[in-house]
Amino acid sequence: MKANYLCPNCRTYLNVGERIIVSAENKEGQKGILLFSIHLGDYEILKHPYFDLKKNEIIQMSCPCCHKSLKDTKVHQNIYKIIMQDDEDQEYEILFSGVYGERCTYEICDGKVRSYGEHASKYLNFNNLIQMS
Repeated sequence: MKANYLCPNCRTYLNVGERIIVSAENKEGQKGILLFSIHLGDYEILKHPYFDLKKNEIIQMSCPCCHKSLKDTKVHQNIYKIIMQDDEDQEYEILFSGVYGERCTYEICDGKVRSYGEHASKYLNFNNLIQMS
């Protein structure tokens, strides 16, 4: 499936090639760019080697175009959201952890939740996740 990833605020395309691009800030206020894989469940993150992120650190992430936060506090304070649009224009909410090193992603469409990652059970409250769709 070929997909596009969009900012939920301004609907700008966030993916280029095989990567999703977000602006990020660590707890010390240092800013950088993160590149995530477009493949759900692939947790490789590319970043500049001088952009210091520590395991279990909460990262603030925002759209690189409108600069609005991607945080979705309706689910949990550590969860961020983008929109995935498939080649038939079906849209899915993609929720993911903002804790560096946590492997946790949810794909939500039509009230159905698909989870990815070894830490997915940490936030898996189907009532909150289904209410988001």
